[in-house]
Amino acid sequence: MYIDASLYPDLDMPPARLETAGDKADYLHRVCSAMDFQILPDCATMEELATWKDIFDQFPLPASAAYRALRSMFGWEPVKIPPGMPAVRPPYLALDAAEGRGPDPCESMI
Repeated sequence: MYIDASLYPDLDMPPARLETAGDKADYLHRVCSAMDFQILPDCATMEELATWKDIFDQFPLPASAAYRALRSMFGWEPVKIPPGMPAVRPPYLALDAAEGRGPDPCESMI
């Protein structure tokens, strides 16, 4: 399996293999984090992730839009958002607030 070294900026040497469920869960988290910032994995990575349903089920990332999208793309059941977990704030709201813009009058149309 190809392991994208750019997903490991915190390590001098990224892993050569993902041997344990924890290693795979860490890689899944890194892939989803990158995808949440519009950095998409290559086709080989997507094909490999499609075989990891057990990792997706054992280590859910319910707040990750990418994780939820991957589950949907692979035809798996959605993961439930735990009660009390705050909703993810869309990036445009943070950008609008940072730039001093008020509420968008058309937001209810989305």
